[in-house]
Amino acid sequence: MTRLKRLETVQGVLGDRAEASARQLEQARRRVTEAEDRLTQLQQFREDYRRDVAGEGQGLIDAFRLRDFNAFISRLDAAIAQQHRHLMDLRQQADGLQEHWLTERRRADAVEKVVDKQRAAVRRDEASAEQRASDELALRMRRFRTF
Repeated sequence: MTRLKRLETVQGVLGDRAEASARQLEQARRRVTEAEDRLTQLQQFREDYRRDVAGEGQGLIDAFRLRDFNAFISRLDAAIAQQHRHLMDLRQQADGLQEHWLTERRRADAVEKVVDKQRAAVRRDEASAEQRASDELALRMRRFRTF
């Protein structure tokens, strides 16, 4: 196997790894977006619930209803805090995957440059060999004519 073929094999493997890493990063970013949407929904629901209950209670709110309201708001606050922590974890994972993808992409790009240089060298060598063969043929034809 020639050096160029070996380099092309390595290039293919590194390109595949970079693409797989890009897909993982895309999935992670999608999960971050979904978690952000969920957090926004929870926060909006909390505000809507608070506004609705405040609108209903134009007058006085009895103690049982106030206790239920506060308990539900506490549960919503806990869910919001948990979702926020989950979002932060997902963002951290996405950041790590982005770094991994950048590393894989740089490796693939570096090997691609080496492969391109090797291909150019092979083309130069082939052109030189062709030129030598052409020169040799011309020299033989000249010698043949002199006889």
